[in-house]
Amino acid sequence: MRIGKVGLLTVAILSWAEAQPAHKAPMVRIVLREKAIVSAPIVRLGDIADVVPLNETAQRKAEELKTLTIAPSPLPRYSRTFALGEIATKLVQAGWREGEFLLDGAKRVTVTLSGRSVTSAELENLLSVALGTSVKLLLPPPPIVVPEGDLSVSAKAPTSPRALLPITLLVNGQPAATAKVLVQLDGAKDKGLEIGRKGRESRLLVQRRQTVRIVVRLRRVRVEAQGLALQDGKLGDEMLVAVPWSKVLLKGIVTGEREVTIPTW
Repeated sequence: MRIGKVGLLTVAILSWAEAQPAHKAPMVRIVLREKAIVSAPIVRLGDIADVVPLNETAQRKAEELKTLTIAPSPLPRYSRTFALGEIATKLVQAGWREGEFLLDGAKRVTVTLSGRSVTSAELENLLSVALGTSVKLLLPPPPIVVPEGDLSVSAKAPTSPRALLPITLLVNGQPAATAKVLVQLDGAKDKGLEIGRKGRESRLLVQRRQTVRIVVRLRRVRVEAQGLALQDGKLGDEMLVAVPWSKVLLKGIVTGEREVTIPTW
């Protein structure tokens, strides 16, 4: 029996199709919500979408997928919008292939950060309770946003009345944020802390006519520049610094070795 060219071509196509692996069915279905409220500093996929496994073996992968990082959370009282295409890009970057997931739901999701900002006065009160002595902040704290709940602070008592103190903020007993704050402890002597001229607080960190790093905090942004110290200074001391682009002298506080921070409050 003779087979024409068309018949041969048909046979070749059928043979090629049979040799190809069967198309895999999607493992998960991702349904994007229109709005989402988050309380953490990071937006994860599970915060903005429902992740549904489409077969028994995909259950574990679906749970892992909920923790996929999408982006940093917006500032309090602000919103951020993510389009469906941005979510697809994040999935591909995480190693998921097209066809392994189904994207459904809203075309974009608007994310709002819940919680509240911790004020300077509130932080001073919390530190005073935690350390058992009157505490004063010598600089405004960095922006700290925590979820709603019972707020407390965990911190180790410093060995000097003036210190750059690492702290952990707890909400309902669970760690929510960390920061470093420059503090003055008025009741340090009553707590038996080591105070003296030989202590670390008495060491000069900045010397007159020394080039220093000037730090300014604007919300979550840290801006640095170089300047000239016009005085000697220890940790927490106020001092004047000159900058090359202005005739106006800046007043700041010594916060580290050859470092002066300009308060923004």
